[in-house]
Amino acid sequence: MSTINSSSPWELGASTNKLATPVNAANYREKVEEAARGFETTLVRQMLREMRNSSFDPDKQKSINTGYTDMVDDQVAAMITKGDGLGFAKKMTEQLLRQADIAAQIKAKN
Repeated sequence: MSTINSSSPWELGASTNKLATPVNAANYREKVEEAARGFETTLVRQMLREMRNSSFDPDKQKSINTGYTDMVDDQVAAMITKGDGLGFAKKMTEQLLRQADIAAQIKAKN
């Protein structure tokens, strides 16, 4: 089982306690996937909000967003990104894990 040692507070799973056990690679992957999925959901939520606020008719009065429309946008964004989502989270996860692997290989050589 491979492990990832966190040396930076910016790395996922990093701890301020130097004697803490290393982060398990599977847990690291889960954390990266969760963060990427959350980021994709946030992007979709922002897109929905902007689409709702945009108008092709300049004379049309913009509707006032209420807490209810924000909740609807949140739910729709969560539904869109559930499962495979738009695929952005998957690609982002792959890229982040590839970068972490390259960084680990460079660190191992030094």
